[in-house]
Amino acid sequence: MKNIYRKLLLEMMSHCRRSDRDLAKTLNISQPTVTRARQWLEMNGFINEYTLIPDFSKIGLELVAFTFVKLHVGVSPEKYEEIRRKAKAFLDSNLNVVMVLRGEGMNCDEIIVSLHRDFSEFTSFMGNLKMEMLDTEVVGNFLASLNVTQLRYLTFKHLKNYLKDGENQE
Repeated sequence: MKNIYRKLLLEMMSHCRRSDRDLAKTLNISQPTVTRARQWLEMNGFINEYTLIPDFSKIGLELVAFTFVKLHVGVSPEKYEEIRRKAKAFLDSNLNVVMVLRGEGMNCDEIIVSLHRDFSEFTSFMGNLKMEMLDTEVVGNFLASLNVTQLRYLTFKHLKNYLKDGENQE
């Protein structure tokens, strides 16, 4: 990725609503260059969407849940694809699911990150998850209240600084 694309992406991480003109001023480049670079980042999948991050508790969400899932041992490739299709359909129908990642650790294969209005809604979600995803096992959950003071709120400003620091170390 060209250096200008990287710099633009980092600037947009901390505040994506800035105008191309303002970004150009900050990066000391022309506004048309910013516009072309932003369009390139969008077309090449570096920017998936523009969104805001609300204070979840203020919009009626009480819990964030991290659900750890393990596939049953000995699942054939065909069965695995069937499980993936069923899981995608289930997760697509549950709009409170924020992210699903495959990975390794803690004797798990996947993690599901979801937001819930209350514990009752979470319990219902877990019941449906266990019924729909028969060839998997929920290994555990980590629940966190969104109604308490957080040590650090979800934001990408910190990620921008982290990536910038890595750039300086090269």
